[in-house]
Amino acid sequence: MDVRSIILGFLMGQSMTGYELRKFFSLSFSFFSGLSYGSIYPALRKLEAEGLISMALQVRDASPNRKVYTITERGREAFLSSIREPVPFEHQRYNFLMHLFFFAHLNPGERVGLARNHLKSVEKVRESLEEVAPEVEKGADRFQLLTFRFGLRFFSDLCANVEDALRALEEDAAATKGKEAAKARSRT
Repeated sequence: MDVRSIILGFLMGQSMTGYELRKFFSLSFSFFSGLSYGSIYPALRKLEAEGLISMALQVRDASPNRKVYTITERGREAFLSSIREPVPFEHQRYNFLMHLFFFAHLNPGERVGLARNHLKSVEKVRESLEEVAPEVEKGADRFQLLTFRFGLRFFSDLCANVEDALRALEEDAAATKGKEAAKARSRT
């Protein structure tokens, strides 16, 4: 699903500002969509130009004016058409696995270091999801909650898989170090 369909989907429930869309996006899709915040505002401009959303400027005295976006009937039709499309299986491209496949060309210390760093980055995403879980659980509908929990399990499982690989790499590094130490002792 592209950023345009995601924005239209959010606006199906209520009118929102760009800021509110960013917040909803960060609590729902940013962890597993590959889409960025920077794509939201250009998409809003295009959706408005295409007549799929409208924008109303709310003039406020004490604080900055707000642009509030509302989905149009054409936008509703476009969103429903996009959500009804069959969901093809996507081959996942996971860079860590591509690196791991060629780890034989690195020394044991480099392998362990790369795996540890990767594990930290995956743990950071999982921890971020865990931090927002109470807020998501409060405001999400059934399907949004299913999506969020799926994402949380995905990153928890991913952490476990990277931890398994890291343990194996650490065992290999320890064994290599032991062999090198034994070799050095036998030379003396």
